Amino acid sequence: MATVLLISSVDTREKEILFLKGLIERQGCKVLVMDISMGSYREGVADYSCLDVARAAGISFREMAESKDTNKNMEHVVRGSVIIAKDLYEKGLIDGMAGFGGVSNTTVISQLMKELPFGFPKLILTTAAAIPAYAAGLFAETDIAMFHSCVDVNCLNKFVKSVLNGFAGMVAGAVNMEKVNLSSETVAVALTEFKFSEKCTERVRGLLEQKGFEVVPFSASGTSDRIMEQMASKGMFGGIIDAVPAGLSEALLGGNRSAGTDRLDKELQTGIPIIFTPCGFDLLSCGPYERKETDPFWKQRRLAKRKLFVPDKFRVQARTSRKEIEMVAQAFADKLNNAKAKVSVFIPLLGFSSLSKPGGPLFDPESDRAFVKTFRKCINEDRVEVVELKNTIDDPEFADAIVEKFLAEMRLTT
Repeated sequence: MATVLLISSVDTREKEILFLKGLIERQGCKVLVMDISMGSYREGVADYSCLDVARAAGISFREMAESKDTNKNMEHVVRGSVIIAKDLYEKGLIDGMAGFGGVSNTTVISQLMKELPFGFPKLILTTAAAIPAYAAGLFAETDIAMFHSCVDVNCLNKFVKSVLNGFAGMVAGAVNMEKVNLSSETVAVALTEFKFSEKCTERVRGLLEQKGFEVVPFSASGTSDRIMEQMASKGMFGGIIDAVPAGLSEALLGGNRSAGTDRLDKELQTGIPIIFTPCGFDLLSCGPYERKETDPFWKQRRLAKRKLFVPDKFRVQARTSRKEIEMVAQAFADKLNNAKAKVSVFIPLLGFSSLSKPGGPLFDPESDRAFVKTFRKCINEDRVEVVELKNTIDDPEFADAIVEKFLAEMRLTT
């Protein structure tokens, strides 16, 4: 019988917890309840009470309940709940986790779930799933499934019961599915990619798969590439081909595909073989097109006066200016100079992306040369190897050179 760890606040949602517990049990699962209350303790409801959570965090629940520092209390609850949940997981006592509540509960639950391995079922029911400012931070870096409740789950009207019934079915289905073995002998390789690198990355993926590697592609959307780094930091890959590290430049310049200014940091500390290209540094994602009339971002950077690629009204790629790409080159070099192990950067001198090669809508060889010059000047050659090739990123010879180097690096590590 599969066992679910159900997480919420008993002091505000006791009836809802017990109702959901009953629904999941009717699906043939055992349910353990963990109480993450910060206000008051109710005896006899949870298998792991808020007192247990506080104790695991090294603080008394009374001290926490009397404190007005909610941010600190949340840190205590996250720490204590992680300790309990990890212990249950490592002992094989739970097969999945589920939680529900408002923004505060969801914040705690999501931080807890991020500490559990990829592939372990993690489901959250919350209205916060539809709040743009919160949603990505709650689940973007791991495989949490978010179920939008639409209504607040703080009573038991017919709408809430319907939502809880559906959520119970999702939870039971997830924990009862046959588990996929992620610990195979095949070496997994992470590969970042997007539309404007696809000829290169498709060829890289095919060549590596022919050599017996399991290639795991990640869209360089700003979210998926952060997930890649999170997984890499947990030792899930034998190597990385970060063909599109542009989540960094998008963060620096304010683009739509921003992955944060800490992009690259986690992967560079893994010490595994990593190969980069500058693909994506040559453009800035700034759609939808209607922003050009009123958006201060468009006006500040004078995007409407630049070379643009507009495939539809939602997506717009603007060419990065010389000043911008020099700034990106400096930041990129600074990151790579702090790598735990030496990394390689392959530069296609005739076009960083399919949009910037000769005849492309964002073709600007002077800016590309400015990137190379600045990058060369800023790198520590003991940490960074630069390979310049007279190719566009679309040329098969460029992909072949990356794979050849990667295979050589992998042979050195085995």
